Amino acid sequence: MIHDGPRPGERHPGHVQGSCADPGCAAAAEGAARRRPGRPRSEAAERAILEAVLGLLSEGVPYGSLSMEQVATRAGVGKATVYRRWPNKESLVVDSMATLWQECPPPDLTDERTTRERIVEYLNTMVGLMHEDMAGLVFASVMAAATLHPELVRQYQAVAIEPRREQLRMILRHGIAGGELRADLDVELAVRMFAGPIVQTMKSEHPGKPVSEEFVEALVDTLLEGIGPR
Repeated sequence: MIHDGPRPGERHPGHVQGSCADPGCAAAAEGAARRRPGRPRSEAAERAILEAVLGLLSEGVPYGSLSMEQVATRAGVGKATVYRRWPNKESLVVDSMATLWQECPPPDLTDERTTRERIVEYLNTMVGLMHEDMAGLVFASVMAAATLHPELVRQYQAVAIEPRREQLRMILRHGIAGGELRADLDVELAVRMFAGPIVQTMKSEHPGKPVSEEFVEALVDTLLEGIGPR
């Protein structure tokens, strides 16, 4: 007996298990395949949330007024999506700020530059970072919240400021080892002496503007007179 079609339990020769010849079915399967991977979609949502926080802060929304609802709306996600990743506003803002300051390589101490030149370069780099559109505005927003939200500022310093201070410590220790700086130099005090006038000037005297390279060089030369070798 000749069978025109497949026997019961057999598949048609052109049939592929799991496939669908109907165009509508194929389109549905393709859409499901696009939705299936959860991780990339999750990462995209996280990026959108973090960028939403930075955008709102840089546009002048005070930290005290910032809400998770605002962030969710700006990011185009549900509020539950935000809370699923961050339990509170503080942790969300800290993680957002950390994305602005991720690159922090150790200073190059192998070339022939002097300690003065390295310090000047370091400070000018920091001025540039603080004056960048997004980073500078977020920095100003965080500093404005310092009195009412000291823990936020503490965490900001931990993720953004402290790694940069360590760069300067390395430069100063290298200068001590090479005899360019006093052997008894208080490194922590020196770090504050170099950074403090710049932050204060940018915050109070010239808000929204970077200090000049001439200011940086004059500051370094003045301080080196006191911390140079005796």
